[in-house]
Amino acid sequence: MKHTILKNVTFLLILLTFIFYQGKTQDCKVLLEDIAGQYEGDCKKGLANGEGTAKGKDTYTGEFNKGLPHGSGKYTWQNGDIYEGEFKKGLKDGEGKLLVKLPDGEFKEQTGFWKDDEYIGEYESPYDLIFRSSGVLSVRVNETANPQNDGNALFVEIQHKGRTQPSPDFGLNVINGNFQSRFPVGNSTKILVATFPFGFTISYMGETVEIQIYKAASWKIGIDYNKQ
Repeated sequence: MKHTILKNVTFLLILLTFIFYQGKTQDCKVLLEDIAGQYEGDCKKGLANGEGTAKGKDTYTGEFNKGLPHGSGKYTWQNGDIYEGEFKKGLKDGEGKLLVKLPDGEFKEQTGFWKDDEYIGEYESPYDLIFRSSGVLSVRVNETANPQNDGNALFVEIQHKGRTQPSPDFGLNVINGNFQSRFPVGNSTKILVATFPFGFTISYMGETVEIQIYKAASWKIGIDYNKQ
């Protein structure tokens, strides 16, 4: 009886090992040509899927989905350049770090965000609307030209229920960065910004808006209040 149980347990262990081994070494395709040589890792329906390592002209270790790098991973090019970060459908997409190998063997580092394999900058978005209080109907932030060409500027336009308020006296509190001056220009208040990122709050009619602008450019900011 004991011999039969031991024999069955041994057979089960061998079977499980075989299944695991087959799952790891089955003919599993990688659909990105430059790494489509040898593959070791998780597989689903004949495609790399899950965690794995693919080696061809280049090497990738990380997450796969349907045969392509997708998720977090590390890609090493044949020339020694390295990208470590997020991928989507085989392309750099999301937050990551790129190390470019220089002729002297040192690396130049670039960190930030990528979209469809293109570097979009240190920040994912050129600005963030951090906060707006309940009495603020809408906040619009758009990149614009500065006709006077006297530097990067914010053109702040205050509205009340859709009606533009001429030269409103609003409170400006700088959180980070700094500005040179503020003065009225038509129906807007022009704020010449000296350094970015520029974070600030605008207070008007007892309501508050907080904005963080990362990209050094000129911006039109429209704020519509809904106070009674």
